[in-house]
Amino acid sequence: MKKEIFNGFTLFVLAACLLNLTLNMINGRFGLADFRVYYTAAANLLSGGQVYLVSFDGGSGFYKYSPATLYFFAPYTIFNLRAASLIHYFVLGVAYWYAFTVIRRLIKGYILPGNSKHGLWLLSLSFLCIMIHFTREMYLGNINIILLALCCLAVLNFLEAKDLPGGILLGIAILLKPYLLILLLPLVLRKKWKALAWSCTAALGIMILPFIVPGPHAGTSLYRDWMTSVKLHGEGFPGKTSLDYIAGNLIPAWPSWGILAILLASLVMVSVFILDNLRREKLQESTAGMELTYEWFLLIALLPNLVRTDWVLMLFSAPLICFMIFHITAYKRYFWIPVLVIFLFFYGANSDDLLGRSLSQAILQKGLMGLANFMLVLLSLIMFVDQRKRDKGNQHGDYSLRS
Repeated sequence: MKKEIFNGFTLFVLAACLLNLTLNMINGRFGLADFRVYYTAAANLLSGGQVYLVSFDGGSGFYKYSPATLYFFAPYTIFNLRAASLIHYFVLGVAYWYAFTVIRRLIKGYILPGNSKHGLWLLSLSFLCIMIHFTREMYLGNINIILLALCCLAVLNFLEAKDLPGGILLGIAILLKPYLLILLLPLVLRKKWKALAWSCTAALGIMILPFIVPGPHAGTSLYRDWMTSVKLHGEGFPGKTSLDYIAGNLIPAWPSWGILAILLASLVMVSVFILDNLRREKLQESTAGMELTYEWFLLIALLPNLVRTDWVLMLFSAPLICFMIFHITAYKRYFWIPVLVIFLFFYGANSDDLLGRSLSQAILQKGLMGLANFMLVLLSLIMFVDQRKRDKGNQHGDYSLRS
């Protein structure tokens, strides 16, 4: 257990957190703007103030999560904003360490079992690949890494036939970011009814909290304002990493319903992929653990391309990036390295400090970051299919998903 916690990767993440914090403190940039919004909205909820449709940080500082989410931020209000921000910063740091640790466990246990040589070095390299998104997330105080940790821990529990804790974790994640409902797809197609039931129960159970405190009338008003806020945010947000945005740049007459067409087409293709995986499992050409783990990574990574959201959500591709780095090393497929490096360059190109503001913004405005993310997803799919062919007939243990 000590070895799992006190290792080189832990020190690497700790050093990254402390260095980032020190630089932001010295430059007067330690503000955690998004966290300030969560903190103020939670304080307003407890005091009976306005939560939605009011800017807490000027400009786009509107609270857009569900009313129930504020109960997770309420404990921070015991402290003043400065102290709460520091606590939250280190909570995010722990979440980064834990998320990558769980990802490594999933890869070692289900996708590439037995290939643990240089595992911590490869994990550190994977973390380095998302460093731009790490610094941005830590600067804003957003909670995407917590969501990623919850999702990865949820699928780990499902793989270990622990539907109750897995369902609760996934339900919380869905409550925090409803577009994570996409993760229910593999559970539905695999008929994991208990996992689905616990996920829905957890999400709905937490959703009713505002109807208890502050009360039915206030709770109804909060959810009504939330719906209005989500609608306004969705209408005015370009989502520069989405395939819809990229298509709009390339096709002048791209329709407004194009994003729904892309979402539907993607869900159909992923469903076909999952059904084919199920067929292979029945023929004992692969294992349920390997297939579900990859499906989970795939769906999470696709989210920045399917919904209109901020580019920081591209952090969700971290599990696939880890998989590709581990795959290249395990199978000695080193010819993929130049391709991966090119995609990773554009994937993490939104850095004014590294590339200059004009080039960095041009890459984002042209949709090249989103396109790079999509190409990473396709590249991982090629590697996964290649691995499956190589491992055909070679069973990795019994990872059947018990109901």
